[in-house]
Amino acid sequence: MVHEEISPEMLREGIRYGNTADVIADKLRQIPEITDVFVTHGGLTTLLPQSGRNSREFSTWDDKPADMENISLEGMAVSPEYAAFYDFQLITGEMLTDSDPETLVLLNESAVKAFGWHDPVGKHFGDEGYRVKGVIKNVYNFAPTIQVNPVFYLKPISTGPGAITAISVSNVAGNRVFRLGRIILFKFHEGMWESCKDKIEQLNDEFVTSNVYNAEEEYNKYLKSEKALIKLLSLVSAICILVCVLGFVSLVSLTCEERRKSIAIRKINGATAGDILGMFAKEYFMLLVIGAVIAFTTGYFIMQRWLENYAIRTNIPAWIYLSIMCVLALVIVLCVGWQVYRSSVENPAEVIKSE
Repeated sequence: MVHEEISPEMLREGIRYGNTADVIADKLRQIPEITDVFVTHGGLTTLLPQSGRNSREFSTWDDKPADMENISLEGMAVSPEYAAFYDFQLITGEMLTDSDPETLVLLNESAVKAFGWHDPVGKHFGDEGYRVKGVIKNVYNFAPTIQVNPVFYLKPISTGPGAITAISVSNVAGNRVFRLGRIILFKFHEGMWESCKDKIEQLNDEFVTSNVYNAEEEYNKYLKSEKALIKLLSLVSAICILVCVLGFVSLVSLTCEERRKSIAIRKINGATAGDILGMFAKEYFMLLVIGAVIAFTTGYFIMQRWLENYAIRTNIPAWIYLSIMCVLALVIVLCVGWQVYRSSVENPAEVIKSE
């Protein structure tokens, strides 16, 4: 985010805010890393860092149950270009257009649920007579453990090109935003933020701006606890895997040592290395299956409970469990195979004599 103070020199020279936004937009279009730029009208809000949201309480809406209390919705001003830029996903109805009256609005999924509507398009709410034109998917720009608030989206009320407000730069999922009274949104090639940042800082010097913020970094602040937990779990998992592998190798080695005479007798009676390998593999694969059933069932329910803390969740695919089974099976084959190979090269007569 870049906060800009309008200098006395700019005011004396008659540089108006709208003109400044157009100049900055033209400068951004000349940066090769940037792929798309457009200048919005005044009054729009930003997704990250969050700004310009006002919570309002509504007491009247269509089909309101008699015993239902008032509900609170956040209001967010968006233009059709803004919604297209951030790729708002329409679920039902239609998106807002420039010709729509100010009373036409969009709702997110959480707002529809709060109103208790099953067919929200065309419904009215509020003393202003807001009418729902469409419903969009929830926009997740809060911490992942926080449920998305009910939001209604309405067209912005322009404050005019001369309105003096703050300037900022931010981004959401690869998008960076210069925010004046008007907002300049722009997209850039993936992985090119550092290069863009350097060139934006040059614009900052030219337009008396400072303090560049990356909205991806802003959102990553929400994920600090998750990232710390992942590092801790990764370390603990690595230690557990190492202990399990060493323990399994020791178990196989001890078992083979205790059954050297049995292996030697089988070899004398014509058993091949494959037969002996199959005997051990069958025994340990049975232990693998029993352990996997217990571990995977317990792990699945623990993970499901943990994921319930998040507003949007991923499914746990079956291939993860299959991959773990394959890796463990490979470890068993390598451990047992190595021990069987050692036993197979021994002279059976010498083994029986020593026993």
